[in-house]
Amino acid sequence: MKRNATYSLAAGAVLFLLVSAWFLFSPPTQLQRVGMVDAAEVGGSGVLDGMTFSGLMGAAEDGEPVEDNFIFDNGTFMSTECDRRCGYPARPYFVRNVGEKIEFFSESNCLYKDAKIVWHGTVEDGTIRGVASWTVNRWYWTIEKEIPFHGTLNTSGGSIASSQ
Repeated sequence: MKRNATYSLAAGAVLFLLVSAWFLFSPPTQLQRVGMVDAAEVGGSGVLDGMTFSGLMGAAEDGEPVEDNFIFDNGTFMSTECDRRCGYPARPYFVRNVGEKIEFFSESNCLYKDAKIVWHGTVEDGTIRGVASWTVNRWYWTIEKEIPFHGTLNTSGGSIASSQ
């Protein structure tokens, strides 16, 4: 009886090692953005390039929303408020048409800490609306927050270079 328990324990340990090795050495799964293309691939620049939206980021239940500018320039997207707070740089954005709307996606990492923002929104009729998924990794926990944003097209323009 004791011998069977020893064999079972050894078989469990071998199985654990095999499964662990499989996870360790298997290639990471890539996120697939179905139907989305790099904005710079559409006509050499982003389809939203040159657009700057002025609006608000945040929800009333979290306190007062903050004023922000959302800038599309040279195939990249950025939030001036996020750049100011943590150095989130302008990063490439991806787009797709969804009916009359242009849906966009972008991801930016903070330059100063282990944090990132994943932007997902739509542009339609001179307005921008979406959600920024903010994640901060700490050694003891991870903070995740969904932050809504919206704005209207700023006709005076602006670029990422002029915002810095």
